[in-house]
Amino acid sequence: MVFLHRILPLLIATAFIVGCAQSPTRPAPERQPAEASESTDSTRTSDAETDLAPGDAAAESVSEPTAEPAKRALTIQIGSQSFVYAEGAHVVRTGPISSGREGHRTPLGTFSVLSKEKDKVSSRYTNQLGWQAWMPYSIQFYGHYFLHEGWLPGYPDSAGCVRVGEKDARFLFEHMKVGDLVSVVD
Repeated sequence: MVFLHRILPLLIATAFIVGCAQSPTRPAPERQPAEASESTDSTRTSDAETDLAPGDAAAESVSEPTAEPAKRALTIQIGSQSFVYAEGAHVVRTGPISSGREGHRTPLGTFSVLSKEKDKVSSRYTNQLGWQAWMPYSIQFYGHYFLHEGWLPGYPDSAGCVRVGEKDARFLFEHMKVGDLVSVVD
C-alpha cells in the first residue's frame, strides 16, 4: 500500500506531462555554438556569383537565367488556423497551423523572412520539463516571432509563434529564403 502512495502521484504527473504536450517527431539536437548554426541562406553562392574574368572560358559558359524565379510568399491565416505557400500566382502548399493564444497573439501584418535556423532552441521559453523549448525548422519573420515545427491542437495555443507540422515545417524551411514575403492575416 505504501508503494502505491509513493508511485501513484509520480504516474499521474507523468501522464499529465505526456498528455499535455506532443514532442517533435525527432530528438532535439545538442546545443551548438551560434556560428555553427544554419541561420541564413545569405552565405551560399551560386556559379554566377563567383569571381571570373570577362575573357575566361568559364565566364562565357555561365548563362543568365531567361526568366526570374517566381516570388515566394507565405500567408498565415489566423482565423482559419491555416497557411498558404505560393510561388508567383501558383499555390504550392497549404496546411494547418497553431498561432498565439489569448494574451500571446501572433502579430498581424506584412513581414519578411529575417533568418532561418534548422535546430533552434528558444532563448525565451521552456517546455513542460523546464528545458529550453526546441523549435525545429525555425523561420524568423518578426522580432522574436518564428514559424517552426510544433504541436497542432487545432486552435491558437502557442506563445506567439506559428507552429506547423513536421512535414510542412521541413518543406517551408527548404523553400522559403531570407527576404521572402510573410503575411499574417486575420
